[in-house]
Amino acid sequence: MRSDFRIFVSCWFGLVLHISACNVPGGPQMAYSAAIAQEKMSELGTRLSTATVEKGYRSGVRDPLQVVIRSQGEWNAFWKRHSVTNPNPAPAPNVDFDREMVVGIFLGEKSAGGYEIEIVRAEQRDSSLYFYYREKSPPPGAMVTQALTQPFHLVRVAKYDNPQIIFRRDS
Repeated sequence: MRSDFRIFVSCWFGLVLHISACNVPGGPQMAYSAAIAQEKMSELGTRLSTATVEKGYRSGVRDPLQVVIRSQGEWNAFWKRHSVTNPNPAPAPNVDFDREMVVGIFLGEKSAGGYEIEIVRAEQRDSSLYFYYREKSPPPGAMVTQALTQPFHLVRVAKYDNPQIIFRRDS
């Protein structure tokens, strides 16, 4: 009986030592977690700050579109196209194109409401900029507006000269 108790205590003590060793700074579990975090950071790249210029459901852009605007002239022309459905369009929002650019995504014309698109994050990786977006559709049988909609999202981001721009659906 005494022998069984010693075995139990020895096993229990060994388990406690193992668990505590895995949770101390520099222990095997911490080193593994740090390696995984470093790998994820290299996969993700550098996160970029974005600010919404405009997001909505009515646009003169009727087809799916991904757009990058780098100059005031491009912005004025695009804004005119985008705001053509409004009888009294507001002027194009101010953007400092010496320092920023505008990136947008348009879902295209939908036959009803309940659709949405949003740029959720931007990252720089190598010589490319990645813009991740999410699309939402109404669930089957949902009560939605019975009108044509054109969901879109426009954001401003720091200007990068001639990078490759890649749009990806966010998972």
